[in-house]
Amino acid sequence: MRDVGTEMTPIPSQDPSRNETPVGAMTPARTPLSSIPSSPKKGAQASSAAEANTHDRSRKSENSGNRELSDKELQLKTRREIAALGIQLGKMNIASWASKDDMAHASPPLDQEKIKTEYEARAAAWEESQKSEYTARHRREEAKIQAWENHQKAKYETKLRRVEAQAELMKARAQDKLVEKLSLTRRRVEHKQAVAEANRNRQAARTAEQVEQIRQTGRVYTPHIWCCSWFF
Repeated sequence: MRDVGTEMTPIPSQDPSRNETPVGAMTPARTPLSSIPSSPKKGAQASSAAEANTHDRSRKSENSGNRELSDKELQLKTRREIAALGIQLGKMNIASWASKDDMAHASPPLDQEKIKTEYEARAAAWEESQKSEYTARHRREEAKIQAWENHQKAKYETKLRRVEAQAELMKARAQDKLVEKLSLTRRRVEHKQAVAEANRNRQAARTAEQVEQIRQTGRVYTPHIWCCSWFF
């Protein structure tokens, strides 16, 4: 007699197709995402997209505002630099043009004080640059005057040395001429002295000869006038 429990136990099927197909393949396993209903998922995605768009728009607006503010600050900084350069170069029209929009771009109390301080610094820098420029110009003028004075002194000293050299040359030439004239005079004197000595010796010899003739003959010869004509 068969047991009732045994009889109620189902007999496994002998069909190959049913035995080869696994139970897991017939019923797909559900994932946590697949268990979430489809309608709430779509609503969450739409809400997230809207929030992202709103955040992007606010961020773009903030970036645009920052960029606009940065551009204004850059423009204001550039104008201030141009104004400072114009003051340093003495171009007040450029400085006034670059500074005319400072009050329009500045915020009331703090920026005005800052601009006032900056203007005072610019004025002090411009005054200092002008003083430096005037001092440098004065020094250049003094250097030019000193150079001109030195040039004039050198020119006059050169001319004086040239005149002194010419005077020395003229003096040397005059001395040479004087020495030459003195030498010529000395030679003439010596020549005349020699001629006079020769005449004196000749006259003495003739006188001695006449004396000897007088001693021998006793007659006195009267001297001829021509004998002394050499003296004249």
